[in-house]
Amino acid sequence: MTCSKFFSYKLVVVALLLLNSCKPANEIPPEIAGHAAFDYVKKLVAFGNRFSGTSEYLMQADFIAETASAYGCKVNFQDFVEQTAKGKIKFRNIVADIKGKSDFYLIISTHCDLKELSGVNFQGANDGASGVAVILEMIRTLKSSGLIPPVSLRFIFFDGEECQFEYSDQDGLFGSRWYVASMTEYERSKCLGVINLDMVGDRDLQIAIPANGDHALTELALNAAAAGGNGEYFRRSSQHIIDDHRPFLKSGIPAINLMDFEFGPANSYWHTEEDNIEKISPESLEIVGNTVFLMIWRIKK
Repeated sequence: MTCSKFFSYKLVVVALLLLNSCKPANEIPPEIAGHAAFDYVKKLVAFGNRFSGTSEYLMQADFIAETASAYGCKVNFQDFVEQTAKGKIKFRNIVADIKGKSDFYLIISTHCDLKELSGVNFQGANDGASGVAVILEMIRTLKSSGLIPPVSLRFIFFDGEECQFEYSDQDGLFGSRWYVASMTEYERSKCLGVINLDMVGDRDLQIAIPANGDHALTELALNAAAAGGNGEYFRRSSQHIIDDHRPFLKSGIPAINLMDFEFGPANSYWHTEEDNIEKISPESLEIVGNTVFLMIWRIKK
């Protein structure tokens, strides 16, 4: 090797070392354990009929709050009463905060109420428990990893997502509509967006991101899924979905809904007794949770 070639080689090595030293610490996010998330699904289902306003719902809310608090979250209840088609109901959102490296924050949300179905043994393992389980496992994983997320995180478990009869401005999305209306201007200015999870445990996972979602967050989700080796489970959808991301979009806050709305053949398991623990996959929960972690670590402030 000549002196000039050796000198060039040394320059390349030094440049690579400098490049590596400039990489931010904690750039690789933690990863959740699907089996641990699945255990949370089983615990949530065991509470029974978690309809809004019931003792079962309140016991579940206590469990969620105590679990999040035990893993280092600052937790608050948001209690409010709304007139519904079935009379006045006291709703309860659960909000759990984790401080990140920035005051800018992402909302990671889900709903934890069940659809009240008469005469149906409805576990709500997917539509009600799966999103909650993924978020609780994300919180546990963050605590055990010792990593500080690049932005602050606000985990919200919404009550009253399910409508009493038919979705309208007065029926359904009670918790998310109330939360958005209660946001201060400062909170709005610091919120980078909302990632809402609903029905994310299907064994045959196909997350179809609705058309009524923020374009940049949709791209972030698809790119994160591909980067994690899970691109085959995520796609765009032409459907517009009414879910807890919608009140945020209507108020001008970027939001996205990660949802598998093809639960069983022709969505035949949805709101039936077929929505049970046997239809849920630990692998699906893990795929969604780890994709959301990648989104968090890649978000641009």
